[in-house]
Amino acid sequence: MNDVKIPVLFTKKDSNYNLFPFFDCYDVNRNALSFEGTTPLIAHPPCRLFSRLRGFSTAPAQEKELAYFAMEKVRSNGGILEHPRSSTLWKECEVGTPLKPDKFGGYLISVNLHWFGYKAIKKTGLYIVGIDYSELPSLPLSFNAITHTISTSKKATKKELSKRERSTTPVALCLWLYEVVTLIGLFKLRQFKGLKQ
Repeated sequence: MNDVKIPVLFTKKDSNYNLFPFFDCYDVNRNALSFEGTTPLIAHPPCRLFSRLRGFSTAPAQEKELAYFAMEKVRSNGGILEHPRSSTLWKECEVGTPLKPDKFGGYLISVNLHWFGYKAIKKTGLYIVGIDYSELPSLPLSFNAITHTISTSKKATKKELSKRERSTTPVALCLWLYEVVTLIGLFKLRQFKGLKQ
C-alpha cells in the first residue's frame, strides 16, 4: 500500500490533501464519479442537502447522489466518508456504531475538528469501513483556545471563519485519515494473502 496513492473523492481545488504526494485527489475538475478503483479511499461528498439548513439550499436535488456514490465506494472498497455529525446521511444509510457495526462492517465516530488544529468547534462524523474501532490510531486532543466561530450570528463573540476556512480539512486530519486508510489497506492485503494460501 505504501506505493499506492490513496484516492480522495470530492476535494476542493485548493485542498490541503494536495500538499502530500500520497493522495490522489478528485476535485471539481476531475469527476469523482469516474473513480473505478478498488483501493480504500477517503470521501468528502457535498453535504448541503443533508445539513440542518438543507431547506435553504439551492443545490440541485441530484447532488445527493454524490454522497450515495461515495458511501457505496467506501462500503465496497473500505475507507472513510466524512460528513457533518448532524448529517441526515447517517440515518438514511443506516450506519453502524463502534459497538455494533453495520452489515458492511462500518461504524460512525464523532470527532471535533478543533482537535486537529481547526480554529473553531466543528463536530464531524467519520464513517469507517475496513478496520475495527479498537485498531484505530489514537485521536489527538487539543486544549488550545478556541478563537473563531462558524456562526453567522451578530451576537457571536469570536471571529467568524471565512467561507473557505469553514470547509477546509485540517492538515492534521488529512494525515490521521491517511494513517487509518493505510491500515485498512494493509488489513485487506493480509486477508487477500490469507485467501491465496
